[in-house]
Amino acid sequence: MLIDHTNGRVLDVLESRDKSVLKAWLSEGKASGLLAQVEQVTTDMWEGYPNAAREELGYGVQIVIDRFHVMKRFQEHLEKQRRQIQGTLPPEATEALKGSRWLWITNPQNLSPEQQAELERLKSRFPALAALSQHREQLREIFENREIRTASVGIVHLRAWCRQGRERGLKALEPFYKTLEKWMAKIANYFPTRANNGRAEGFNRGLRALLWRAAGMSNFTHFRLRVLSVFG
Repeated sequence: MLIDHTNGRVLDVLESRDKSVLKAWLSEGKASGLLAQVEQVTTDMWEGYPNAAREELGYGVQIVIDRFHVMKRFQEHLEKQRRQIQGTLPPEATEALKGSRWLWITNPQNLSPEQQAELERLKSRFPALAALSQHREQLREIFENREIRTASVGIVHLRAWCRQGRERGLKALEPFYKTLEKWMAKIANYFPTRANNGRAEGFNRGLRALLWRAAGMSNFTHFRLRVLSVFG
């Protein structure tokens, strides 16, 4: 799904996420003038997307790695680290943590006062998990810090965050630190304009609703036309 964030609409839905398919669409859009005013492309960390955008739209277009996909990727490694820590605890401690996963992975403002109090009790009892939770919040705070207005300053903060995690010995997060470093420049492009793909989640829900109302749709052409009729 390709979205025009400026006008809040779906530009198109492609049948495949292959790089060649995206390049063909971008090439056609550039030739027709549809993409003549594009200044910025927001995407996830699947290499085909930013590479296709760079090859077809050139270096004058800024590429931004979506912060929500960064956090999602981090959450996967965070869960692995959390499970490793819990695996070192005695059985009674593991039992006390049973059913608490939601508390550890949810942003604090989305927890009820009772849930926040329970999380604080767990943090007091399990300092290693509390440190992991704090590390997560520190990354989120970097993305939400409005005083960071340039990519270069964002890079300084992100590198410092990686260094802190390594100093804490969070080995399960090492693959994520390497991923962050690999995509650092494009991730940091988020800070000047705060561009992200949050709108895409709303459209994704709309697409799922169309499929639900149609009890499924096996013909992609029909599905694409329905999406463009409703959201285009």
